[in-house]
Amino acid sequence: MSEPTDYEWVDCSAVIADVYLLLDSECDGDARARLQKHLDDCGACLEAYGIEEKIKSLLSRKCGGEHAPAGLRERLVLEIRRNVVVRGPDARN
Repeated sequence: MSEPTDYEWVDCSAVIADVYLLLDSECDGDARARLQKHLDDCGACLEAYGIEEKIKSLLSRKCGGEHAPAGLRERLVLEIRRNVVVRGPDARN
């Protein structure tokens, strides 16, 4: 087996930092392949990935159906309108 190139090599800290990108399918195909290869070869990272996957699943099950109170959106819009000043194109800072 040949030595990995810099492009193929991914260290454990980078894998752990990007584990949610992988879990959420937010990385491109090349990054996914590199991360998956590392997980396949590194038991410690695979274990950490599994723990994060379980936490994400638990949070989704326990918090996924939560909805904000009905009047919250209206109150937020009102507060934003009170605090935001809209200036026209000719206005000076």
